[in-house]
Amino acid sequence: MIETTLHEIGLTKNEIKIYLALLELGPSLMGELCGKTKIHRRNVYDSIEMLKNKGFVSSTIINNRNVFEAINPKRILDILKEKEINIESIIPGLIERQNKKTCLVKVYTGFSGRKIIFEDKLNYKETQYVLGAHEPSKQSSIFIENYHKRRIKNKIPLKMLFSINTKSSAEKYAKYKFIEVKILPKNFNFPIAINIYGDKVAILLSSGDLEPITILIEDKGLSEDFKTYFEILWNISKKLSNNQLKKSRGKKDC
Repeated sequence: MIETTLHEIGLTKNEIKIYLALLELGPSLMGELCGKTKIHRRNVYDSIEMLKNKGFVSSTIINNRNVFEAINPKRILDILKEKEINIESIIPGLIERQNKKTCLVKVYTGFSGRKIIFEDKLNYKETQYVLGAHEPSKQSSIFIENYHKRRIKNKIPLKMLFSINTKSSAEKYAKYKFIEVKILPKNFNFPIAINIYGDKVAILLSSGDLEPITILIEDKGLSEDFKTYFEILWNISKKLSNNQLKKSRGKKDC
């Protein structure tokens, strides 16, 4: 636990060994450190210099010999606070240097990638679209349900087009608030789900037991094209029948 945390705040394996050894030994000579840590003298010297630069070790000369001492562990918090202040001070300069051209295409693997998309969608309040909507997998259903609860809370409108073979899922989602659902014509069968929101298009790919892949494309022109295509399909798609709507809306709204 101690070694792991020290590594997370920026110390190398050798630096951690030397710092902990100095805490146990107290003020020590180079030879004592080498004997305690079993690290080669040259490497101990290099690590000591790095620890001094990082503020974890101090040195004094006693009888013409370098004596090294670990700082009080309580000082580590002060060092981290100083680093935080230094980082905050350079952020504006880093932003100025940042290339404003963002990566237009991002590829995510696994269900964590899917979750990123649905979290991102909550940042956009205008109407969102799903082409080729279907019942989510068990792994995805938890964060998708969470997305819908928060979407409804934020009154984000959503339009979903389902393939005819996923009509039962369409009936399920038709009961949700701020949502419109239609069924695509028989000759339209989308094996993938395409989410369109803001200036983004997210393509959700799944294949059997393989890890799901999500492709996110950020491009205003492409997003507008997909919205136009969606609306064309929306106009030729069928609403759920009255009986189906009554059946779905008779359930508790999510």
